[in-house]
Amino acid sequence: MHIHVNTASEHLRDFAERLPELFDREGEVLHAGRNTIKAFEAEGERLVVKRFKRPNLLRAVIYTFFRRSKARRSYEHAVRLRALGVDSPEPVAWSEYRRRGLLCDSYYVSRRSDYTPLSQTTARFPAAGTLPVLEAFARFTVQLHEKGIEHRDFNHGNILWDRTPAGAYRFQLIDINRMHFDDRPLSSRACMINLRRLSCPAVAFLYILNRYAETRGWDVDDTLLRGTFFRLAFGRRKQLRKRFRHRKG
Repeated sequence: MHIHVNTASEHLRDFAERLPELFDREGEVLHAGRNTIKAFEAEGERLVVKRFKRPNLLRAVIYTFFRRSKARRSYEHAVRLRALGVDSPEPVAWSEYRRRGLLCDSYYVSRRSDYTPLSQTTARFPAAGTLPVLEAFARFTVQLHEKGIEHRDFNHGNILWDRTPAGAYRFQLIDINRMHFDDRPLSSRACMINLRRLSCPAVAFLYILNRYAETRGWDVDDTLLRGTFFRLAFGRRKQLRKRFRHRKG
């Protein structure tokens, strides 16, 4: 077993260590898919635990000897994002368990957020109250790209938002095991490639692109054209992959 606990959450170490026995029989299921996400309460605190899918033999070798596990990367990326002034639910711990010397199960623990998924807002766009949220999100995305941050699962379901009592909008990133950090701003092409992952309704996507271009001082028509092209090409590629997997199966 390998386990790391945030120094600020040392009182939760026992909970983190007991996850293999607790996870299947306790907690509230938030998501059940390739990975499983559950909500827990421990020591009076609200936590979220993500258990990653067990890797196949090849991936187990890779994650054991050549790459950090997804759980460890999630924790370390959260720490790095917060150091850069970008919010993500506070990381609590990561743990790895091996079988026959190879990675088997891994867990990432963070504090539970009360923020709203952006997907709920994009689904209602352009209903009242949604425009200022997406406009603020476009500005937030510009800040990410100017800081050289690329969230490689930049789906609208992996972005959370809230509004302060003063009326300011703030955002959090989740599902952050796949991130890229550069020491310089992303290129315009990299920005468009990143934005194409927003699988929100087209009208919401175009509004975000419009506000993104205006914030950066880019030509709006050109940005809308490029963004739409990248999004369509990305969607087409996903469809072809799905068809290939179906035929292979």
